[in-house]
Amino acid sequence: TACDTRLEREARVAKIREDCDHLICNSGNVVHIERCASSEDLAAAVEAYGHLPQVCFAGESNAGKSSMLNHLVGRRVTRSSSVAGKTRTIDWIVVNEQVVLTDLPGLPARDGQTTKLWDSTFEPLFREYLSLPMDLRAMFFLHDVRWRISAPIRFFVDEMREAELPTVLVCTKDDQLEDPGQRARYLSKIQRHLDWDGVHVHYSATNETPLGRKSRRQVLRFIETFAEAGSREAAGAKLDEIAKQRRQKREST
Repeated sequence: TACDTRLEREARVAKIREDCDHLICNSGNVVHIERCASSEDLAAAVEAYGHLPQVCFAGESNAGKSSMLNHLVGRRVTRSSSVAGKTRTIDWIVVNEQVVLTDLPGLPARDGQTTKLWDSTFEPLFREYLSLPMDLRAMFFLHDVRWRISAPIRFFVDEMREAELPTVLVCTKDDQLEDPGQRARYLSKIQRHLDWDGVHVHYSATNETPLGRKSRRQVLRFIETFAEAGSREAAGAKLDEIAKQRRQKREST
């Protein structure tokens, strides 16, 4: 029954909290997913989990959101696909009853495959999501480092900046570059076109490489920092402080 399932989940959560001091552990995480396709679904998710600290994940279709979320949680929690627009709901991924990772539908792809779907369905749902009375602390914005910055992407990032939603730029797929030296050049282009002077990370969704393991630890630390901050404003201040420290470090070398 649903009651039994909830009780079993609570028991597993209690056990993992005994064994792990972090919000998200390396393995054994207890996950519950609310897939929201309507206003009613969003309202139910807010009622059940709106009090938990939350971070959301956004980006163009096929930028790597699903792979990153699966990697962070240590199990398959989203449907990875090479087909644009696979995520058709706003998925609240509740981890260990302590934090919510929200998988947002992909922004319009550069080839225009999902533009109509975004305009008619995804964007209205996303706008409603942003207006919810929940504890949204920050956003991770993913971008394939090999892709140019399109006008809709620039508009989206500018809009989130105006909304004062603390955002970390996540550069994905740079482990697929044939020339490692291209990474810095692609990053520079992205930062220039987005007018970005905030925090960025390079993410590789695998534990088989040092970059993959390091990037997972780095993002999990950000999530812990945002949760511990206590509010969106405090999370933003902490992120600004990290960005300032990084700029000072670069300028001193």
